[in-house]
Order: sequence, then structure tokens, then C-alpha cells
Amino acid sequence: MKQVIKKISFFILSGLMMISTFSCQSPKESIFEGSGDIGDCKFPGSVVFDAQSGQYTMEAAGLNLWANTDAFHMVWKKVSGDFSMSANIAFEGEGVNAHRKMGIMIRESLDAGSRYADVAIHGDGLTSLQYRAETDSITAEIVSANKAPDQIYLERKGNIVSIKTGKGSLPEKADGQLEITLPEECYVGLFMCSHEDSIVEKGYFNNVVFNKL
Repeated sequence: MKQVIKKISFFILSGLMMISTFSCQSPKESIFEGSGDIGDCKFPGSVVFDAQSGQYTMEAAGLNLWANTDAFHMVWKKVSGDFSMSANIAFEGEGVNAHRKMGIMIRESLDAGSRYADVAIHGDGLTSLQYRAETDSITAEIVSANKAPDQIYLERKGNIVSIKTGKGSLPEKADGQLEITLPEECYVGLFMCSHEDSIVEKGYFNNVVFNKL
């Protein structure tokens, strides 16, 4: 009788372990609605979502994400009101241009001269809160003291956009903040720009988390 009970217990435990393993490996869903190139990109960008790991692999060309017009790739969702988004990021390889960039963005529209704000990490490690306060106007930035972070965060509360960046973890205080007027509903997502019209660069976004505030 004891042997029968032991066998039953063993099968129950094995079954629970299999269910637990299956749960850990269950597919994730992308949090985004669409993606595409913004502005004039000589080579099309792309994004691939791995449903098992939750990783977004992005490839992008684009001459720049700066001045008064942009050319880059973005994966996005429409968001109304306050939110936060965070991610772990990594470039592929050494890259061609030190000013290639990737990050998280809130954007008025998908037009090349749209108002926007972002947390941008450059290929040389430069970290900044970039923004275009008026449509088709010149981009400005607030440079962070952090260099080459692997974790980034962007938050909108009313007209205040702030960023946090760090290595391994995020700080409690923002390392960049500004007031900018944007529509109630905006495009929010991940972006990448090679800073070379004829070059396609690759980057990785992991642990992407979106929260409505």
C-alpha cells in the first residue's frame, strides 16, 4: 500500500513539475500594435518579436533622428495619458557610426517632423533626453551623466516627460526631465537609427514593460 502511495505521489509531483515548466515557457505577446520606418529611409527597417523570450530584435537604417526631420525605425502602440515604459537594450557589434542610437520614444505622429521626446542611447555611450518641442523645428537634448546604460525608462505625467537610465538597475531619481506639450494620445514605443543612410544596424530590446499610470 505504501509503495502504491509513493508511486501516486511521484506521478503527481512529476505532473506538477511539467505544468510549472510549461507555464514558465508559455509564449508572451507583443505589447505593440504596429511598426515601420518614419521619414526617408534608403533601406527598410524591421522588428522581430520572439514570443518565448520576449525579445525584440530591431534592424534600422536612417540618416538621423535629429535636426528638424527624422529617418529611423519604430515599433509602437497608441497610448492616451500618463504611462511609463522600460527596457534592457544592447547594440549588435561595434557598429559603423558612433551616433547610431536606440531607445524609447513618445511621438505626436508618424510624420518625419513630428514633436517627440525620447531616451536615446548612442553607439558611443552618450545618453540623452532628446525632444522636438514644435512640429518641424530643431531637435534639442538634455544630456545625462550616465554613460552607456543597459537599462532605460521613459515616463509621461501630464506635460512632464522624464527618463531614467542605469546599468543593471534604474536609479530612484530621473536623470533627465522636461516639459513638452504633446497630444493626449500619442505613439509610444521602441526605436533605432543607424545614422548612416546606406547602413543597417541591429539592436536588442529585452524585458520591455509598459505601465499605464
